[in-house]
Amino acid sequence: MATQRLRLVAPGGDRVTVDLPAAAPVSHVVAGVRFVGGSFGTGFQIGPRGYHDFACTHVAPAQTRERLVVHGREVVVAEARDGQTSLATLIGTYHELMTVYAGPAPHRERVLSLFGSLRIEDHVDGMTVVPRAATLLDSANEHLVVVVRDHGSLSIPAPRHAAALLPRHAGAPTKHGEVWKAGHARSFVLGCPAGVAEVHLADTPVKTEQDRLDWLDDIGVAWDRG
Repeated sequence: MATQRLRLVAPGGDRVTVDLPAAAPVSHVVAGVRFVGGSFGTGFQIGPRGYHDFACTHVAPAQTRERLVVHGREVVVAEARDGQTSLATLIGTYHELMTVYAGPAPHRERVLSLFGSLRIEDHVDGMTVVPRAATLLDSANEHLVVVVRDHGSLSIPAPRHAAALLPRHAGAPTKHGEVWKAGHARSFVLGCPAGVAEVHLADTPVKTEQDRLDWLDDIGVAWDRG
């Protein structure tokens, strides 16, 4: 079976290669990272250009409240129409970095301080986001999500967060490693020699269950931290 290969960059800068059957198109790729330090914690999502507009139109309808400039890049602040949530998104050349707040849009000083505390580099294959040294923040969670139309999605944690997902007993063999059933009926843990993924199968009538299991069998994940 022909293979498509994705070469992605995680928020922390490490690279991961994802092998998938070529016949199944990838819908989108997003990333997430959460920073913590002391009593502080905040999470970010990284998506392609247009991610902010999509969220404000289709996920949580919101209106733009303010536009700022941080690190020479535009940051757009939007507030949901019901006032229950708000978004702040830095617009890069290829990707967008979004964080979500509970409640109305925050004061501009708070947004400027948050994005100003980060080192951000945007490349075609991914955006890297790390705290500046003086912040004393650390990454508590980092992952990539790959969605494949009519088949399912992969959530790929960074290597230092992956070990807790692996069961102690052997799994069923796959082309690139082994697989275990997870807590939900359509969820699996895929273990490869250099990477782990949580795989959630789609529930659409377009493909049979065997099609999806065959797709799962052909997935490979490998981190390159060199």
